Amino acid sequence: MCGLAHIFESHGFSTVLVGFVREHIEIIKPPRALWLNFPMGRPMGKPNDPDYQKKIIRSAFELLEKKAGPVLEDFPDIIPVKDGRMGYALPVDLVMKVSEIGDVDSLLREVQSEISGMYQDYLLAKKFRGRTTVGSSEMEIKELAPFVASFVKGEKPNNPRKGVTAIPQLKLVVEDLNAYYTETRMHRDDIDDFEVLGKWFWEESKVGKLVLALEAVSLESNDKVLRQIVNMSLITPRFWSEGPLPGTSASGW
Repeated sequence: MCGLAHIFESHGFSTVLVGFVREHIEIIKPPRALWLNFPMGRPMGKPNDPDYQKKIIRSAFELLEKKAGPVLEDFPDIIPVKDGRMGYALPVDLVMKVSEIGDVDSLLREVQSEISGMYQDYLLAKKFRGRTTVGSSEMEIKELAPFVASFVKGEKPNNPRKGVTAIPQLKLVVEDLNAYYTETRMHRDDIDDFEVLGKWFWEESKVGKLVLALEAVSLESNDKVLRQIVNMSLITPRFWSEGPLPGTSASGW
């Protein structure tokens, strides 16, 4: 993003960067940047708090009044990272093995029951907000979990969506599941803590177990297609401080 800011500015567009990694901003020196001491993935701070979000936006736009740059200013508030977690990032030790998955069809039934039980609350959440971020996969909600389960079984299902190959579609499906659960829980239980939501989704829900099972299959597979799932960090965001996820060559997110 810092590099793109320079490109846009060279074409006459004024830019303001809102960023989390101060070291990157200091090295690349975009024309104007507001540093947020927030967990990754929370550029607007607190969910369902439009006044607070406007405060961040206004602070960023005020940087446009600066006549010369590079400008780097700190947003005054801090949203702390709790217990080493960064929003939806998983602890590195939360890795499932294929031997721990059990019966995939039984797990799928549990996930489908979980999804069905949340549906009315999801509709209420959607009505309350007037929008939803569920839908990037262009698949029905009831089709999402079976699509993931097929990969857990080692299969590569036909993609119902034209123009998108199976692995990118899988990423969109997992994102839709994540959004479905998150939007529902945030509204139903009035939760705005992403660390709480992340722990619940990845460590307590049945769908979290299904996605971790998908990661496990990818980690232990010799199939180049299935290996893309974990090698490209397509499904499970992780945070670790002492090396990559076991079985990968990645060195970060």
